Formats: sequence, structure tokens, C-alpha cells
Amino acid sequence: MQTARRLLGALEDLVGHEGMYLRGGRYDLAAAVRGRLDPLVNQLVALSTAPGVSALQPRVAALVRLSEVHSTLMAEKQEEFAAEIKRTDRARHRAAQVAPAYVSGPAASVPRFQAAG
Repeated sequence: MQTARRLLGALEDLVGHEGMYLRGGRYDLAAAVRGRLDPLVNQLVALSTAPGVSALQPRVAALVRLSEVHSTLMAEKQEEFAAEIKRTDRARHRAAQVAPAYVSGPAASVPRFQAAG
């Protein structure tokens, strides 16, 4: 039971940090924290049949709800970033198509008319 409480406390701390990073726009750090959750969850699941651990169920349920909110936020941001990348790629493609019209070739560097002298 003591180990399960410690694991759950660590999970709560990590999910709290994840939320803080999401609110601060530090999506890279939030993703790193998310990657650190799995081993703790696996250990907690392994202990779920131990006596007394079922008493932690309300804390686990609250943690799952909060984690789902964070997951939704991360998915939304990922969609926003993907859309921005597409817009940037389209703009880059249009610029590449139009650029030759504005680039002066080697003939343009030679004066068209020269004074006889």
C-alpha cells in the first residue's frame, strides 16, 4: 500500500508538471513528462490487486481525468502545428514558383546599351 501511495503521489506530481508546461506553452517538456508516466502507471497497475490499494481509486480517477484533459490539449496543439506547417509549405511552394520571375539572369547584368567611344 505504501509503494502504491508513493507511486500515485509521483504520478500526481508529474501530471501537475505536465499541466504547468502545457499552460506555459512548453510542449516539448510536457511531452517529455508524458513519456515518463508510463513506467509509473505500469508499476501502479501491477500493485492494483494488493490489499488496500482499491482505496486509492478516487485519486486515480481524478488523475485519469486530468491526464485526459492534458492529452486533449496536446492533440489540439499538434493539429494546430500541423496546419501551420502545411500553410508554411504552401507559401514556400508558391514563392518557389514565383521567384524565377523576380531573379535577374546573367544577361541582365550586362548593360543593354553602351556608349560608343
